[in-house]
Amino acid sequence: MNGLIILIGFRGTGKTTVGELLAQKIGGAFVDTDQRICQKKEASVKMIVEREGWEGFRRCEEEVLKELAQATGSVVATGGGAVLHRQVWPELKKNATIVWLTADTAILMQRICREASDNRPSLSGKGVAEEMAQILEEREPLYRELADFTVDTGRMRAVETVDYIYQRIEKIL
Repeated sequence: MNGLIILIGFRGTGKTTVGELLAQKIGGAFVDTDQRICQKKEASVKMIVEREGWEGFRRCEEEVLKELAQATGSVVATGGGAVLHRQVWPELKKNATIVWLTADTAILMQRICREASDNRPSLSGKGVAEEMAQILEEREPLYRELADFTVDTGRMRAVETVDYIYQRIEKIL
């Protein structure tokens, strides 16, 4: 694989889990942009946001995305808000297949509530359901615009999702 496979989508859609498995299947590297940001800042997302606000986190996220525009042979799991960096995506799309992972909001709520909420600060200060509805409304048009294709992870196990993406990617490449 010469280009990138970039997974986008809201929190809880399985980008990291699917990304790791897909990278193994294709024999490529796996990059999680949130993990890369945390390594650069030597802090958790929560600590970065406490120190620098979401603006500081987003600045570093943009830097990571710009670096990845030159990468090859990798599967990239982005943070849910990576699509907000509209100026970076044209460059990324030159070398990438972009897959939008999605799921019904009820499934996302279950998954997000199972996660340790201490690790991911609120974006808006609102409750999970209200925040999710607001953020999805803002981001869904961006996900839709960027995606080469969409996969509903609420209807498949992670390995099934990986197989489906692999089959689609084989047709594209």
